[in-house]
Amino acid sequence: MRYIRHFCGMVILATLLIVFASPSVVEAQDRSGELPRLSPNAAVSQTIGITTVEVTYGRPSVRDREIFGGLVPYDRVWRTGADEATVITFSDPVTLGGSEVPAGSYALFTIPGEDEWTIILNDEPDQWGAYNYDSALNVHEFSTAPEEASFREVMTFTFDDVTHESAVLTLHWDTVQVPIDISVDTDALVAQRAEEEIANTTSWQKPLEFAGYALQRGVLLQQALGWAERSAELQENFNNLYVKARIQAALGQYAEAMQTGERAVEKGEEAEDTPVTLDRLREDMRQWEEQI
Repeated sequence: MRYIRHFCGMVILATLLIVFASPSVVEAQDRSGELPRLSPNAAVSQTIGITTVEVTYGRPSVRDREIFGGLVPYDRVWRTGADEATVITFSDPVTLGGSEVPAGSYALFTIPGEDEWTIILNDEPDQWGAYNYDSALNVHEFSTAPEEASFREVMTFTFDDVTHESAVLTLHWDTVQVPIDISVDTDALVAQRAEEEIANTTSWQKPLEFAGYALQRGVLLQQALGWAERSAELQENFNNLYVKARIQAALGQYAEAMQTGERAVEKGEEAEDTPVTLDRLREDMRQWEEQI
């Protein structure tokens, strides 16, 4: 019986050696990827106007530990997460802490304090933790005040109070949250993009899109008038004449708005399908006429 058990053991060992030496098994192991991380990776992004802001980070857990002032010491540079340094990416220039930051990707380091945190954008986003942190590569530093918050086991970044031109990036972990105000000059970015795209298009819709945006927002009206005129140059129709007339009225050019509106009405009446905004234009024109 002893020899039988010995023989069986040798057979099993030989089988295991064959299996794990098999190229197909080795390749399958290589393709299996990394083991699960104790602090899983995460990414969160938000569009502010036309600007995208994205944060990628490792999410550590509290696990019954003292976090700030303990695991994360005060007054020392922190990776602001786990494993690799946290990275923040801006698709366009943004304003943080009163200064403009160019578009790009940055390591997001912080120096936690009981009453004040220092936020640091570093020009070397591809690094592990803060072990190779080099202050000479800092692009921008500013301060913000931490706030008491409800308990959160896993560190989380969120975007709050999002508007057309701003948002608050909030770091929340344990019973602390740290707000980071982000603002964007969306109208200036739209104007820049409009000039670039309109100069390289033969489609009447493209300049009209920008003109309609500006009209709806009540901004960039002088530029918007030029965009509407460019649309009409490419192909005059009810849509671009209607928008042009409303922009002229918004600029106080009521006589010009009446002339453009009359032309738009003609185009609308000639169309196979009556524009749904034709009656609204007629009502607008009655109001404009009273302003002349």
